[in-house]
Amino acid sequence: MAKLEKTLGYELDTPCITPHYQPAVLVELALSRDVSEYHLLKGTRLQLGDFEQAEERISPDQYLTLIKNCQKLTDADDISFLYGQRLFPGFYGSVSQALQQANNLRQAITILCEYHAILSPLFTPRYYENDDELFLYWVDSTGSIEQHRFIIESYMSAFVSMVAWLAGEKMPWHFEFSYDEPEYVEQYWVNFGQDIRFNQQMNRIRLPRYCLDTPWPNASKFGMQGALKESDKQLSEEYSPYSFLDQIYSYLQSHIDEPLNLDKVSFSFGLSPASMKRKLKKHQTSFQQQLDLVRKHTAIYLYEVKQMNSQEIAEYLCFNDMNNFRRAFKRWTGSSPYHLFAQ
Repeated sequence: MAKLEKTLGYELDTPCITPHYQPAVLVELALSRDVSEYHLLKGTRLQLGDFEQAEERISPDQYLTLIKNCQKLTDADDISFLYGQRLFPGFYGSVSQALQQANNLRQAITILCEYHAILSPLFTPRYYENDDELFLYWVDSTGSIEQHRFIIESYMSAFVSMVAWLAGEKMPWHFEFSYDEPEYVEQYWVNFGQDIRFNQQMNRIRLPRYCLDTPWPNASKFGMQGALKESDKQLSEEYSPYSFLDQIYSYLQSHIDEPLNLDKVSFSFGLSPASMKRKLKKHQTSFQQQLDLVRKHTAIYLYEVKQMNSQEIAEYLCFNDMNNFRRAFKRWTGSSPYHLFAQ
């Protein structure tokens, strides 16, 4: 198998995020709550002027430290939701112009996913659809485990509030979260409505397909063409359009119907197994965790879209023994295939 030719994507410590985009929005929101500038920026290796000058990029770990400080100092249940409502379309150059001129929800989702390195650098949005629904889900792209919930609340709030503004109406969203119900669940009701489920397999939004192609009132066909061309140029100037974890996920996803192991995948990335282990550990994960994640997501996709049964899913994922598949599935999901797919 040939090695990957492209440069490995951005990592936790790669200076790749424009500080006067999303990070600056968070700084302004925190300062509006009378948070101390010194304590807000403590440990980030940043000064307030860095968010104005826009001369240097910052790394995901600096951004994550900023989020952690903001959470601690504001100590407010609504801060992530308020932050999200300020994010999209945003003032992020041509990509924001493209979002603002989207013709419909399908195009907005495509833009969000294609330009996620600019719009959503910490968690990567991905989507698929079946005959009835669209499924938009987010996957950690930088190892931001400690700030996981804050980021998901922010990104989902950002997307939902943007769509309500551009479409001129609320959509019949269904929300699923991978974590326990928080104590401040009322914030979810206020921002997302009542159709919410916790302790699910993904952080995702579900929506009936009929909503995807309804024209939006402020769409601009000709303006969109120019905005997308400029957005491609903007993306080409980024360190990489993908993170390292994005690339691992995509590689595993495209080869998930083959036998996979650490040595094989490491070779494809031009890395030794030891180097691959170190890079994954830096992002608070491991090869087995990434493989299990992709297998879980693929199993759900095969069930929801291809309507495969457990036996067919097991064979697709290279399990020759159903007992082994059931044990592995229980490890991935905490449930048996029968109980999960019977819901």
